[in-house]
Amino acid sequence: MNDATDRPTDPRSGLRGFLVLDAFVRLLVWAPSFALAMATFTWLDAWPTKSFVGAELGFAWTWGIKLAQWMAVFNIAYVLVLLFLRLLVPTPREGRYKTVAGQRMDLQIIRAGLLATLTKARYEAPFPAFLVYHMANLPPMCWLFSYLYGPRTQSCCVTDARFLDPWLTKIGRNVTIGYGAIISAHTQGRDEIMIKRTVIDDDVLIGGNAAIYGGCHIHRGAVILGGAIVRPDTVVGENEVWGGVPAKKLKELPPYGAQG
Repeated sequence: MNDATDRPTDPRSGLRGFLVLDAFVRLLVWAPSFALAMATFTWLDAWPTKSFVGAELGFAWTWGIKLAQWMAVFNIAYVLVLLFLRLLVPTPREGRYKTVAGQRMDLQIIRAGLLATLTKARYEAPFPAFLVYHMANLPPMCWLFSYLYGPRTQSCCVTDARFLDPWLTKIGRNVTIGYGAIISAHTQGRDEIMIKRTVIDDDVLIGGNAAIYGGCHIHRGAVILGGAIVRPDTVVGENEVWGGVPAKKLKELPPYGAQG
């Protein structure tokens, strides 16, 4: 039958509700960060004594330095607020959860959705929070971020890879991830979401714009070529080279460091 009563409930209302929540979380992160930065500068009596309007070059330069310092304080506050909000949301359990429109949404998906808003606030931080990525990857913030927020890592990424589920992603030492790569710990199906840990071992190279789905395990010394799409639950063996769409094993390399 094609009767309208047989169709699932339109999910638009729920998705629009998520957008409202996302906007609220963005403001919830931005506003206290701004307030903390302003209060800190006032407490330190760090503002210049004269207005920058109509100032000569020398005093305008002073204002420029002070604003740069204020932006650094703002970015630190922004990261701290993200970490605080992360503490309030329990980590979702791994598993498969139905997402049929009109049916009650599982609590684990709700938790994952809340964490997704924080992840978006991290990677799409508004001006002047353009140093959030740097702050989150430098000591001492990187230690807190790795432990509380994720990904759990012993590497430092200088490119802005996208970890969609950092709270369920583990990365070893000496891992290089190319620009635009996407690392996920979930897979969206037509009527379900699978949440499953993604693990990347030591000495792995992931090329730019590669995509790794939930449940994958990339073993030590492996190489994922740029643009490859690694399907869910794929296990890449040690020193294997994978590439293509979908990614397949292309060859094997000597153990890491043995070429020379």
